[in-house]
Amino acid sequence: MLNYDKLMSHNPTEYGRMTNSLGQEIIFVEHPLRGDETPVICVCPQLELASYSTFYELDDMIADHKEYEPSFQEGKFLIGQFIEE
Repeated sequence: MLNYDKLMSHNPTEYGRMTNSLGQEIIFVEHPLRGDETPVICVCPQLELASYSTFYELDDMIADHKEYEPSFQEGKFLIGQFIEE
């Protein structure tokens, strides 16, 4: 998990937004210093949590099939049903 306050204080560039199946707003941002050289960062403002995804583009995470839908559950970050480290 990333430090939410520190990340947001850098005003990261936003790629897009979605509302997942749990009703969480997920904001997709790039790393404020390394840009698109790192995977997309997923931010949930309601929970004040942020984490790297394993994706460099949004297509799979926002697809209708929801197989790779990001979510934050019990303090953990998941892509689909898989816990991300």
